[in-house]
Amino acid sequence: MLAVVTYTDPRKTSLSIEREKALMEKHLSLIKALRKSGFEVFDVNDALGKYSDFEDGKNFGIDSKNDAFSAAKMISGNGVSGVIIGMWHWTESNLVTLLAKEVNRPLLLYTDDDPAWAGSTCITSVGASLWESAVNYHALHHTRIKGDLNKVKAWARAVEAVSKLSRKSLLLFGAPYTLGMEHLMDDLPRLKRFIGDFLMLDQYLIVKKAEELLSSEDGKIEEFFKWLLKNSNVKFDGSMLTQEALRRQIALYLAAKEIYKEHRQEVAAVSIKCQPELSEVYGVTACLIPALFPFNLDAEGEKEVIPTTCEGDVKGTISSALLFYLSGKPSLFGDIKYVDDEIVMIANCGAASLYYAKLSENPEENMKATIIQGQCQGASGGALTYRTPKAELTVARLIRVGGEYYLLYFLAEGVEIGKEIEEKLKWGKQWPHTAIKNPLDKNTFISIMGANHLSAVPGDFREELRFVAKLWGIKAINLEEKAEVKEFLRVM
Repeated sequence: MLAVVTYTDPRKTSLSIEREKALMEKHLSLIKALRKSGFEVFDVNDALGKYSDFEDGKNFGIDSKNDAFSAAKMISGNGVSGVIIGMWHWTESNLVTLLAKEVNRPLLLYTDDDPAWAGSTCITSVGASLWESAVNYHALHHTRIKGDLNKVKAWARAVEAVSKLSRKSLLLFGAPYTLGMEHLMDDLPRLKRFIGDFLMLDQYLIVKKAEELLSSEDGKIEEFFKWLLKNSNVKFDGSMLTQEALRRQIALYLAAKEIYKEHRQEVAAVSIKCQPELSEVYGVTACLIPALFPFNLDAEGEKEVIPTTCEGDVKGTISSALLFYLSGKPSLFGDIKYVDDEIVMIANCGAASLYYAKLSENPEENMKATIIQGQCQGASGGALTYRTPKAELTVARLIRVGGEYYLLYFLAEGVEIGKEIEEKLKWGKQWPHTAIKNPLDKNTFISIMGANHLSAVPGDFREELRFVAKLWGIKAINLEEKAEVKEFLRVM
């Protein structure tokens, strides 16, 4: 929820009905625009009774310390993720500082381009005072926007996403580090700057529940098996992908789903380690989990989308969850499989969200574009094969260098995977592949990457990611901006 609050000039000699009417109209217009875009808004002036005050000939805007303290108390008690302060005309800066100190939440100072009132004077005065007082992080690092509602909405999406992540947990099935990759390990206590908590459960819980399901006679696995055969293209090969192997993969998925349901109220995203405990020791890859968790359909019907990654990649899981909360779309996750000067190929080791098979809002169409065929690694199991259609994607990755976090991001232009590219694929050809244009040259791209995994969603969320980095207090690096890339690599 966002709080919107409008201030006014507290000087008694400056009382103006015309001014207060203008402030009220601007306040209402901003709230209407936010609500129309799907944001839940807490109208602070309404809660303070300011509309009736205006009808009685008093000020509509906040004009006293008592008002500021009352507003802060209401904001703090309503689960507000960020505060937008209407700076339409002059107010005394200390009144805003009092609110900022009490609520200690992300702050946006907003005014429009109306030359009739002193919005520019107000926003610069209040902003300077917040810098000067620096009563908390959010006061010191507040945002100022003038006359750009789209930018306000981008800030709002960033604030809401950051707030949700800060209150939720990551569910990690199996602890990193997988296959000796140190960058999948992390400083979990420090990561609580970004994420609420971590639920770390052993993969044995999935195996145990999967075995119970396999020995059960309730028909769940058989029903799911028939659903996959009907809705996707399954190619059994008598070796890697047998009917038994697919049923075991289904059992792993249903087991993980049941365990997730026990914690769903607090979980933002999931990661499954898989290798080698499931893929080699248990003997089957867990590919249905990263395929169907971040997808809105399975054999049991419509379901929620749960951002999901592999190999216990903590920063990758945060990146995927962040993109999901910004966009509302399932996030893609996968390895940087190939890079040259022209393209970057993203392909996860067996499965990624089936949404990317067709990028259709109709899940059945995505299913029909998916082939399930034998894996190229692990003891047995099927990979879920597709080629993502050409699309504009926002790509992001949280990384850590020397103990400091950075957010890499860029807007990617999709590339169609045609015959020429397809014929060059060999290892992991049965994996889901997504091709994008390289924003850099191949050597610069691999030099700046702090991971072999990337996350992505359709659409342009670069502005939101810049705001997220500011809220988190870390540096964002846009790979489309050569100066930012050069400066980052210069200090490495």
